[in-house]
Amino acid sequence: MVHVSISHLERGLGDSYLVNCFRSAWEDMGWTVSVGRRFHEMSDLCILHHDVTRLDPLRLPEPPVGVPVLNGNVLDISKRRLSRILLKEDDDWDGPVIVKTDLNHFGGPEFRQMSKGARFLNKNRERLASLNWKLARYLPGDDYPILKDMRRVPKWVWSRNDLIVERFLPERDGDLYCLRGWVFLGSENYGYRLYATDPLVKTGTMVRFDYLEEVPAELMNIRKEWQVDFGKFDYVLHDGKPVLLDINKTPTISGDRASARVLKLAMAIKEFL
Repeated sequence: MVHVSISHLERGLGDSYLVNCFRSAWEDMGWTVSVGRRFHEMSDLCILHHDVTRLDPLRLPEPPVGVPVLNGNVLDISKRRLSRILLKEDDDWDGPVIVKTDLNHFGGPEFRQMSKGARFLNKNRERLASLNWKLARYLPGDDYPILKDMRRVPKWVWSRNDLIVERFLPERDGDLYCLRGWVFLGSENYGYRLYATDPLVKTGTMVRFDYLEEVPAELMNIRKEWQVDFGKFDYVLHDGKPVLLDINKTPTISGDRASARVLKLAMAIKEFL
């Protein structure tokens, strides 16, 4: 009997997490899957599933001796660290730019861990930002401003450690904007491309999608360099070359949770035993 232990910071493992789909498949095989902040002492395999951008290595849960930990070396997925299209205020760039949070996923996971008072304050700033983000000195909720050029970036943005400015390098297909994703566990993987009329492409703005058969070798090299066992890369193709936008070590799923692709990924867990 195999025991998989998932270390997760929040009280429950949300249904939207891809690893929760895997959990169902593993339990159907007769395996035991436990979820908690600490790794189970009887586990045969551990998964570090902390949905935050940066992790303190001194505060990580200890696995049983000799038991492998998936994503145990992925401790910082901040955009400031991974971005290769980052801009500084004095850079020579005349094209459009995008202002983002340094934290992954708009900083949402970190927001959920704030005190009630801090959440209340940030919510009010977010409401003001929906009217005028430059005046609020705060980004709109679930949105990244796209500006015509660097001269339109407010001065205060450049001095903020929680924000970054990148070259905006969209992938286009006719009138549509595209975003590509690569999902993987071990040697199993699949890719997809989302299409949207909004330049900030995500599942909530897409109008259609398709699956991809090939993944750029450059992304495979980055995955190896970062030692990501399980996760999702968001990227675009610009002038035929991949541009990595995000690394996600706790990916979610909005489609068929029991699709052949998902089940095939789930079975790749055997490679780590």
